[in-house]
Amino acid sequence: MKLPPLLHRFPAPTRARLFRDLVALVLITVGVLATASALLLNNLNRDLAEARIGAATALVREEVRSLLTPVQQQLLIVQDALRDSHLTPADMRALNARIIPVLTHIDQISGAVFADDRGGAYYLRHDDKHWLTRTRSPGNVDTAELTLTRWLNADQELDSTSTGSDQDARQRPWFRLAASRLEQQPAANAKDALVWSPPYRFHTLNVPGTTASIAWRDEQGLLVVAFDVTLERIMRAIDRLDLGSGGRGFLFSADGGVYSGQADQTQASGFYNAERQQGGTLAFEAVAAWRTAGQPANTRGTGLVGFESGGQRWWGGFLPFHDQGNGAWVGVAMPASGSISVLQNSWHMLVATGLAIVALGVGLALLLVRKYGRQLRDLPKLAIDRTQPQTDLYDLIGRGEGTHLEFKSTMRTNLHTGKPDKEIELAWLKGVAAFLNSEGGILLIGVADDGEVLGLAADGFANDDKFRLHFKNLINQHLGPEYTRLLRFDLFQLADRQIAAVECERADTPVFLRYKQRETFLIRSGPSNIELPISRALSYINARF
Repeated sequence: MKLPPLLHRFPAPTRARLFRDLVALVLITVGVLATASALLLNNLNRDLAEARIGAATALVREEVRSLLTPVQQQLLIVQDALRDSHLTPADMRALNARIIPVLTHIDQISGAVFADDRGGAYYLRHDDKHWLTRTRSPGNVDTAELTLTRWLNADQELDSTSTGSDQDARQRPWFRLAASRLEQQPAANAKDALVWSPPYRFHTLNVPGTTASIAWRDEQGLLVVAFDVTLERIMRAIDRLDLGSGGRGFLFSADGGVYSGQADQTQASGFYNAERQQGGTLAFEAVAAWRTAGQPANTRGTGLVGFESGGQRWWGGFLPFHDQGNGAWVGVAMPASGSISVLQNSWHMLVATGLAIVALGVGLALLLVRKYGRQLRDLPKLAIDRTQPQTDLYDLIGRGEGTHLEFKSTMRTNLHTGKPDKEIELAWLKGVAAFLNSEGGILLIGVADDGEVLGLAADGFANDDKFRLHFKNLINQHLGPEYTRLLRFDLFQLADRQIAAVECERADTPVFLRYKQRETFLIRSGPSNIELPISRALSYINARF
């Protein structure tokens, strides 16, 4: 039997849009290049530099954010857990059990601190093979006792020593900032109450870093929990980025200090002053030029600073370290482009090359549409990596709900009434049916819409087997047992809370949700499940299956 042409197998509207977008991309790229070269040669150098430096600066900023965002999210989760458990800094084993899993899975966190306003403090970090805690009893410097303990795991203590304490967490920058934020905004939500400290030298590690902290009050008084992130860890991530030929990223402070990663004991913060650096380096000269220009920020294409270094022209772009603007910045320096003279002398060759690129691009676009039409229609299935499920789950939760991901707080319990509710069950069943009828996806149960990990305790199942059996019964009753082969149901542990994950493949036949002698047909559209009326469902089924 002769197969129909591939173009006919691929839906015409999607193919047409794909072809149009590919051609538009080629035309826009060549058009911008040709127009800028022919009409704006005098400004092209700066425009190209601004585009390059803007993209590179944004890349560095996003890399920093990708490191800091999980830290913030986990800090809020740990705060909720500590607030609910009413633990004190003296409860070492209970704190180990809650915080060690976080430090295990998020390696950018170098240490965690839990302290109160009476002087008590608990500090945790990992040292090669062991976990180390440093606990301080409540009291002033002359009365407090410091206990250093090594742990093989959260509960197994190896050894412990006690000494007098000359340290007081209440005097540390992160404690003061968190307490001040709570005092200024006592009614703020959890995200607004979280603060980042300016870079400072960590007392225990003796390296510079920054700390995220959050404070709250209960019957014990003021409590603060904090996570440390070293600047060295951030710089390693920046150094791995591809910033273009000759590009370099760096960290610096608003007063002109550049983080070098090799501070000695005389440089307590780990930053060096640009004006005192004999001869200067690229980063110092970039920061000096930035300060001279009035400390502009590279937002929306502004903030480009030109400077000379080593007899060469450079461009610099600068952005605040994070949104709170606490005096720490990230910068990128790139060599100025030397392409202008070539463009001025060879504009006619540029035009000819542009036309050739347009013709070649259109041809390639058509070829790609024809060749990969079916692959574009059949998107890859989503799945959780069983070798590192916690990492995958944290990443999914961090992304938020979308076309292939949905969160549900519980499987059967209405959190407002605290009782089982059939509508709650139907809500996640709709998500499963919509994923099966669309492109597949993952449903996480025990996670709120905003990404907060709530766990499954509210559902009140006696054990995991009861939970699994309830899920299977609902699928058989409302969707049909024939679709269980397309579903994978698992329970996972995130810190001290358990969540459920339902991985849904794309179904090859229509899936209907049955309830009260009524059948509904649902599809996934963005982060929503949409019920289609009969006429539209028939059209969708004819086109889809």
